[in-house]
Amino acid sequence: MPPSAPASTLALVNEPAKGKLCCSVARSVLDSLRRRPAYMLLTADDERLEVEEPQRFARSWIGLIALSVLWGIVLVNLWGVAWGIFRDYEPLVMPAMATAGVFCLWPYRRGIAALAEFLSPRDATARAVAASGLVLIVAFCLLGLKPDWHRWEFTRLPWYVGWLQPDAKLYRVLLLMPVWGGWAMLIAVKFTRPSEATEPQVAAFAAGCGAASAAACMAALLLASILYFHHLGLGSQVVILAGTVAVAIASGVGLCRAAGAPCRRALLGANVLTQIAFILTYLAGR
Repeated sequence: MPPSAPASTLALVNEPAKGKLCCSVARSVLDSLRRRPAYMLLTADDERLEVEEPQRFARSWIGLIALSVLWGIVLVNLWGVAWGIFRDYEPLVMPAMATAGVFCLWPYRRGIAALAEFLSPRDATARAVAASGLVLIVAFCLLGLKPDWHRWEFTRLPWYVGWLQPDAKLYRVLLLMPVWGGWAMLIAVKFTRPSEATEPQVAAFAAGCGAASAAACMAALLLASILYFHHLGLGSQVVILAGTVAVAIASGVGLCRAAGAPCRRALLGANVLTQIAFILTYLAGR
């Protein structure tokens, strides 16, 4: 019988197999994510969305909120990795630019494009300028975030769940920001009525989320925001929460009316506007 190979040789032989397995798993996860109705509402092109059965989107509001929480976790970790690599001091330029790049190029690129189209529906050049301006606004908003280590906490969570209350306050903003944007899409369809011009998938999304569900999501978000920003004081909390809720409702209703009916473009635009408003009101309240 041939002599057994050394353990180090076996490890080297198995490395390519491990790499292929990891790539295969990652590809499977991404393929599964691309087929999820909530992800498709945010990122799919119009032609791809049109061929989907509307019934699939009846409960997609649940996936939208869950996906928004996931995006918040992704943004938090992306910022942390960039911060660890570049070791920036304030202002935190590289973490902000890395986070803004992923924000604008991946999950919310269609929302930014939709807002640019509302701002300039006929002029392609002006539309490109508007989109660039929105990207800059997002980048500068993120650039204004600071860890605020010095701010004293009135209450602390137990140690075994302490990671839910990060000491670097900017992580709290990054975590809640996408969820407020997702809620803006829910509340927009509660203040507007779908018509024949509404995409069937969006109409199913609107019908599947009742007023009680939207209100429950808002209550959970308000509670989370109060717990995260209680160190700023009551006045700042009112500014953050009242401003974010007002922009979420006003942008959803306004964009739906500008489009002539509730549609995906309007909902995605409201999502991005609400997230920008959330950061700006936080910066003002801080």
